[in-house]
Parts: sequence; structure tokens; C-alpha cells
Amino acid sequence: MNLKTKFVESAFAKWVKDIWYYVEKHFDRALYKGGAKQFCWLFGILAIATGIGLAFSPLFHVERWRVIELLLDPGSFSGSTENSGNVWFQFIVTLAGAVTFTCLLINAIGNFMERRIDRIRNGNIAYEVDDHILILGSGGWLVNLIKALLEKEENGKRDIVILTSQDAEEVRAHVFAEIPKEKARNIYVYYGSRVQKETLNKLDAYQTTAIYILGEDDEPAHDSINMKCYEVLKEVCNRSRRTINCYMVLDRLTSIQFFYYKQDNPSTDKLRLTVVNSWENAAQRVLVSRDYRDGEFYPALDRNGIHEDDNKFVHFVIVGMSQMGYAMATTAAHVCHFPNFPSKGLRTKITFIQNDIRQEMNFFLGRFSELMKLSYWQYINPENPTLDTETFPDAQYTDLARDPKGFLDIEWEFIDSGIETPQVRNYLEQCAERNEETEVLTIALCGNEPETNASAALFLPAIISEKQIPVFVYQPGGNQMMRMVKDTALYAHLYPFGMKTDAFDKQYHERLRRARRISQLYKLQNKGKPFTKMPEDGELVAPWFANQYAFQQSNMYAANSIPFKLRGVAIGIEEKLTDKDIDLLAKIEHNRWNVERLLNGFRSYKLTERLTFKAILEEGDAKTKKPLEATLKKNKNTLFIHKDIAPYEELLPSSQNYDKAIVRNIQSVLKDNSYTN
Repeated sequence: MNLKTKFVESAFAKWVKDIWYYVEKHFDRALYKGGAKQFCWLFGILAIATGIGLAFSPLFHVERWRVIELLLDPGSFSGSTENSGNVWFQFIVTLAGAVTFTCLLINAIGNFMERRIDRIRNGNIAYEVDDHILILGSGGWLVNLIKALLEKEENGKRDIVILTSQDAEEVRAHVFAEIPKEKARNIYVYYGSRVQKETLNKLDAYQTTAIYILGEDDEPAHDSINMKCYEVLKEVCNRSRRTINCYMVLDRLTSIQFFYYKQDNPSTDKLRLTVVNSWENAAQRVLVSRDYRDGEFYPALDRNGIHEDDNKFVHFVIVGMSQMGYAMATTAAHVCHFPNFPSKGLRTKITFIQNDIRQEMNFFLGRFSELMKLSYWQYINPENPTLDTETFPDAQYTDLARDPKGFLDIEWEFIDSGIETPQVRNYLEQCAERNEETEVLTIALCGNEPETNASAALFLPAIISEKQIPVFVYQPGGNQMMRMVKDTALYAHLYPFGMKTDAFDKQYHERLRRARRISQLYKLQNKGKPFTKMPEDGELVAPWFANQYAFQQSNMYAANSIPFKLRGVAIGIEEKLTDKDIDLLAKIEHNRWNVERLLNGFRSYKLTERLTFKAILEEGDAKTKKPLEATLKKNKNTLFIHKDIAPYEELLPSSQNYDKAIVRNIQSVLKDNSYTN
């Protein structure tokens, strides 16, 4: 074995080799990643080079300050012959300085700056923030939400942090293109996952003033991810020193049902949750808030109100049983309750039109089975009328001799044909001819294809344009083309809605204020206390979040219906309600409540059971009353069966008093609100 082989296989060579590989591996990694480790390596090399130079300088008669000078400024080598000491040693020191200080260090600083810019551009840098607003996700609501937040004076200088799993640079460009430059300086975009605890801690989620869980557009598991995000937030915000308002957007209408059946409120003492369904929000913006654009409003379904002596009813025609169509229908069912149902038996009619509607119709009948069991509805096949069916309420639940269509003031139609067919066009023409005489017609085009909706809007029967009957056109991708069309006299009755870039309902918080006030009225009635004065809004927040979610929504739906009620009795905010007005409004409120409870999954007792309960509660002794009251309460809370889902006249006076307590003080609910549509 020769000497070279012995050296290579020696323990010393192996030790040197291990050190070299270790240095090489970690040095390369530090250079690649950049940052502090890269500078540590470079300063280490600089220190070694400087140390060697200073250590050997006396041997070559070079002053130590001269070594420092050559390392820092290789150009000073030009005067080396004038200095005492070895020129070659100075040359070697100069080369070391050129490589380490001049080359490596400057490149490292440049590399650091470049990487820093890339990290900022890609949303990888989180800043220390406090009392900020955190938006999780860059879904369609984002820009509209930020605009609404910046309109509030208290948010003028507040940081807004956006966390997205999309391209951060694209999100930033989209936001900054829509927000004025002077208002965008406090907006930061960060890239990451909204379900990672570490990420939420980096963004100081526990120090926010409000959190909005939007999610991303077109996420396959949008609602599940948002729900998981909220669970992580509860853990992160547990150490917060303040109470944080959290708003979570859910896309699927079925997702919202989860909260209806929870017996407790999902909020905590640190994180107060408000759940918003994106489809319901879009529908309520059109039908309740009615905020269109530039001070213009969407037409009300009841126009100027349906009054007690009117011989007409609201007819809402929805083309397309999409999720948007479902939301428009259920929102209308929540608010369209009028005084001429008690007086004349006229019901709001909601009509669905779609090709091959049977499957979607059956889904609808199944999903809202308790509502449809008590409703009158028709299936109409224009091409084959022999298939038409007419379904009346279940006789076990209502007195059909009194009214064959039952005690609900909503009826339904399902037309199995496309809007382009002659039969459907003829149907719409007939409805339009009766408009403002026997019905008040509104059409909503809610198909999943925006282009198809726009095309259908332009080619509806001419009488629709002539009578300027409102047509709501679902345009999630944007409304620029429809706005241009609407600016013409012929199509002024077309109203695009549901645009993702304009999705957030700015009136939502005002409607929420109303709902909290209605909740207060219910609480007073529960305690048997008279209403004297509405508390300040801040005092109503904590009790609101103690409510079960189903009851929060009930209060919200009651608040949404107030403008319809006031238009129905032609009463303003400052005018005094008469006893007759209160009795009439109480009947309307109970009709609304019946439908709302059934839409949210509650069930009614059979007619014979209800009458038996009423007799016992009216005339029975304490021995029979108390067990029954306990059973009814248990069934209401656990089985969602309610004895008061019944005609108003069938209620006990104590139950009627709840409706009267709400409507008697309805004007106090509205006072100091910024809108009254």
C-alpha cells in the first residue's frame, strides 16, 4: 500500500473529509436560503481571513492597521511599495479582501435585498401588528368588504391584514387597483394557510379587533376549511385580552343548517361568531337592503306595499333552481307576508321555472319537507298538461274545511319547461298583463350560466319591457355589460345582482342592529317586563351572543320583514300605531314566523294534538299543565317541534302577546338606523 493510499484511508483524512462535507453542506444551504445564516457564514470567513492576516502581519513587517485597510479597500494596494513590509504578503491580503469583503459581502447584501423584496412580493413577511383587522381568504367579497371597512372613520388608520393561499402578488394588485392609494397604505397581504395555528399566531390573530373568514373562490371544501379555521382561531384567540368579533362566510346553503341544530352558541368569551351565508347575503341585499348602486335601489317585491284592502298578491318568478334561486325563494318566503291574507286570503306566490325540474323540485320538497307538508303547491308541465299535479296541505295538520290551501300565506309553483318555450313565454305574458291589477310581478333569472341569464333577460316577452316589470339578472362574474344595457330606456327594468366583486351587503350591520333590538323585545316578553326604552346598542351585544343560533336568525328574519310590514299598513317611523294596526301586524308577524320556523327545520304538531294542548293549557289545573309544558319545551329544544306553528287564531293569548310585543315596538327597532328600505 503506497503512502498516498495510506493517507487517504487514515483517520486524519477521514476527519478532514467529514469537516469539509459538513461545511460544504451547511454553507450551500445558508447561501441558498439567505438571511441571517448566510451572513453568519460570511462574517465567519471574514473573521478567519482577518485573524490570519493580523496573526502573520508581524512576520512580514506589515502593520496591523495596514492589513485592515487592505482587506476593506483592495484599491489601497497601489501604495504597497511605499509601505514597509513584504509586498507579496500585502498582495495576498488584498486578494483575500477582494474576495471576502468586496465580492462575497456585497453580493450577500444584494442577495439579501433581492430575497427580501421577493418575500414581500410573495407575501412571506409578517409584521408586528395590533388592533388590526384580519381577513382570511381573498374570495369575491374581499374588495367590497375592504371598501366598506374603510368607510368607517375608526378604520382610517387601522392596519388590514389579508391572508390568502392564492398568489399574493395578484391579490395585492387586485386590491390596490380598486382601493385609493391614500387608503391602501395600511393594507398588507400575507401568503399562507388559514388553518395553520403557527400562521395565525404570526399574524397576531389574538390581537385583532375583527376577523373575517372569507375563504377562497371555487374551493372544493370551502365551508369545511372555514369551519376548521374557526376552530383553530378559538384556540389561538383564547389568550386574547379583548373580545374579538369574527364573521364567517359559508357558501353552501346546507352548511348553515348545522348551526340551526346546535343547542348552544358557537361563540366563546374571546371570539364572537357571526355566520353569513354568501347566497342568502346576495339575496337579502337585493330583496331586503335593496342597495343597487349610486343611490339607486332594487325595486321592492311589494313595490309601495300590499295593503289590507288590496286585491293583488306578490308573484315572484324565479328562473333556475340553482343555489341562488333557492336563496332568492327562501328570502322572499321570509319577508313577503301581507295584511290582505288575513282579510282576503291572498297568498304570495313563488314560481320556479326550469327544464326537467322534477329532480330539483323533489330536492326542494325533501329539504323543506315540513314547510311543503303544510303548503299548497303545483307542478305544471306546459308540454303535457296531463302530468300537472295540485297538492294541498296534509289534512292532519290543518283545517282544510276552513281553507283548502291551509294556514300558511305562501304558495308554490314548479313549471317544468324552459323560459324560451312558447308556453312559458305565454305564461309570463299573462302574468305581466295582470301586473298591478291582481298580482305584483317580479322576475329573477338565477341560472348558473351568467351569459344565459343575460341573454334571457334581453329576449323576454315585449310586455315585460313595456310595463317595466323588474327583472333581476344573476351576474356573478361582473355587471358591466348589463349596466350598459340597463342605461337604455328599453331595458331600464333590468337589474344585475350577485356580482362577486360587489357581494358584501353594506347594510348587513344595520340589519344586525335591528335583529338585536328584536331579541331584546323577546327577552322582555319572556320575563313579563314592559318595554320602556331601547338600551344602547353596545348593551345588546353580549346577550345576543348568548342566544342559540336558530333564534339569532329568527330575529334577523323578523328584522328583515319590518319594511314590508310598515309599507303594508302605510305607517311611518314616527307615526303612532293604533290597536287595529297592532292586531293586524301581529297576525302578519305570526304568519312570517310560521314560515320561518318551517324553513329552518321545525315541525308542527298535528291539529288534534294542538287543540288538545290548547284545552289543557287554557283550562287544566297545575297538575296537568306543568308536565305538558315541560314536554313541549323539551320537544321544542331537542326535536324542533313547536306547538305555535299554527293559525294565529288558534294561539293562546300568551303566545299572541309575543307577536304583539314585537310589532307594538317596531318603530323603536328602527330608530337611529341609517336606512329604512
